[in-house]
Amino acid sequence: MGRVGKKLKMKRFKQAMKDIAKNRGFQSKETILESYVVPLPRRMTLESTIQFANDLHSLPKALEYVLDFQHVGRIEPYSLLFLSSEIQRCRERYSECKFLVMNHQSKTYAAHMGFFKAFGCDFGKDPGEASGSARYLPINIWSADRLREKAAENYEAVGEFIEREAEKMSGILTQSDSGDLFDTLTYSIREVIRNVVEHSEASQFGFCAQYWPSYGKVELALLDRGIGVREGLSSNPHLKIESDHEALNCALMPGISGKAFKGVRRDKNDVWANSGFGLYMTSRLCREGGSFFIASGETGLYLSENKKRNLNTPFKGTALRLVLNTERLSSLSSMLSKYRKDASEFKNTYSEKNNIAASTASKMLRRDFKKS
Repeated sequence: MGRVGKKLKMKRFKQAMKDIAKNRGFQSKETILESYVVPLPRRMTLESTIQFANDLHSLPKALEYVLDFQHVGRIEPYSLLFLSSEIQRCRERYSECKFLVMNHQSKTYAAHMGFFKAFGCDFGKDPGEASGSARYLPINIWSADRLREKAAENYEAVGEFIEREAEKMSGILTQSDSGDLFDTLTYSIREVIRNVVEHSEASQFGFCAQYWPSYGKVELALLDRGIGVREGLSSNPHLKIESDHEALNCALMPGISGKAFKGVRRDKNDVWANSGFGLYMTSRLCREGGSFFIASGETGLYLSENKKRNLNTPFKGTALRLVLNTERLSSLSSMLSKYRKDASEFKNTYSEKNNIAASTASKMLRRDFKKS
């Protein structure tokens, strides 16, 4: 092809780019790339996963985005679930753009867990397709409404239905139906799922998990795209909350809930009535040598045995990451008894006759840590 032919071809290409950009709503003066490669982090830690999700909110204008998995190593449950959701959100935000993936064929664990198909890439299994065995639960997307319907069909309370499902999941992860780990996992899974169903107002939620006996570690991830923690607590008139950060601190206080508070009408016959202790108890279990992370709105809160730190996580809804140290777990009843005692001591320091300041919640958490 001669020089004139090449110039004509380039001119036509540029005009085609302008036409496509115009159709996709880009401003004519904006710089628009033909294709933009988005490399994923080599190590999918909690922090790097969140940072990558933040980066997805500020991508340059392009007609095509390519997610490059070349250097990605092991991806654990929270990163799988969180990233699949955030990539899907990114695709919705740039709905007129094309999304591709590359160097992903070797990521067989992520593919088997349903990661790629969860955000629309036709590779691997669908969420929920893998049956779940060998101590893992693949990504599953559950309908909160369907869960309530199933409970009604069986003439049982939603909490009772969730309890049975939690036992099934714990059985898959532990390969047993009894013991300290089984009991603790059943309790934790039940409480976080109940929290979604009772507070999030989300139409659906996702979860996945993995147990590594050789590491003495279990990780459970759950997220929803509901109203978030701050709005969920807003119906409690005793709370004064002005930020997502304050909301997360309050959510982890014992007995604090957007539905269970002094003056609200309760059904005394409902053993599953919300008590506001679910997240508090679960976070305490995780802090026995493991860690607990919750993100909602603009803030994420990380708690471990001796650390408490905040992370910037623009997240619509609520995301949870529970890491349990299986070598530190004892009798569930004895651990919960200890936490209830601590909760009673704390509750004696305030009265719901007066509004609960968010700083009170922060002090309660801070006093438990050697490092803040």
